[in-house]
Amino acid sequence: MTVRILSATDVRSIFTPQLALESQREAFTRLGAGEAVQPPRLLVPGPDSSVSFCYSSRIATNAPAVSKFGSVNPANATRGLGAVHSVITVLDAETGAPRAIINGDSVTGLRTSAATTLAMQQVAPEARSVLVVGTGAQARAHLAAFAVTHPEADLWVFGRNPAAATEVAAAHGATAKADLEQAVRSADIVVLCTSSLTPVIDDAWVTDGTTVASVGSFAPDRVELPPSLLARSTVVVDYRPSALTDSGPVVEAVASGLVDPDRITDLGALLTGASRLNRAQTDIVTYLTVGVGAQDAAAAEVILATAEEQGIGTQTALD
Repeated sequence: MTVRILSATDVRSIFTPQLALESQREAFTRLGAGEAVQPPRLLVPGPDSSVSFCYSSRIATNAPAVSKFGSVNPANATRGLGAVHSVITVLDAETGAPRAIINGDSVTGLRTSAATTLAMQQVAPEARSVLVVGTGAQARAHLAAFAVTHPEADLWVFGRNPAAATEVAAAHGATAKADLEQAVRSADIVVLCTSSLTPVIDDAWVTDGTTVASVGSFAPDRVELPPSLLARSTVVVDYRPSALTDSGPVVEAVASGLVDPDRITDLGALLTGASRLNRAQTDIVTYLTVGVGAQDAAAAEVILATAEEQGIGTQTALD
């Protein structure tokens, strides 16, 4: 039994932001069409606000089964480590034998940011300014992704550590912002890339016509976006079944009666035309992403196909 092992370097040599965008379009279109096999996500709470997760899916019923297992550990910042670590396994579609083991961190950053910018193409295609809140791996990935989908937009970065924000901004041709409230009030798109358990912006800061995307509200206890904002927004999510149970702001807003779950749409419905967004110039849109296994399955499909074709990675026997 031989598997192909792909390191972060291998993945980055293959999985460009443009290829990531194409893979996520396939993932959410298949979800919207009901073609992907998408079971619920598994969460395993841990110490110090950490949580381990398992995403599994098939991009189609006859496609390889793909699973990503990893953990989010906010306390890693004090250890000089990244907050997220994961590994992706791919099983052969016919035999079920392990086919590949892929560094999950490199895939997650690109597939998550590609999905966000894909959604922004649907709800805010003409945005002229994008504010990314956060300075970690997801913030960096989102800046690179917006350079592909919104090449004419001004890119802004805010971080609690001004030096880190300046460094990230310089690396991505962006501008570091010192005043978060003013930046939120001025931006066309605000993207929250934190692991905060509580809102990092105020509802009152969000002005008419703004689009706010929450990347860090991936569990019921993660609420980086004020649930009250959803009450005056058009609410779009990545995958409706997951958002209703796992996205902190959505769970709170629905439970408190602020949002009718029937008026929440998801990205797959927009891509397939099952739902349409008739947005007025002053409408606020919130987009919340939890993440689903179909994203990793679609990403793994294109990464592994290229790796096998070009002989990238290390072949290792498991038996």
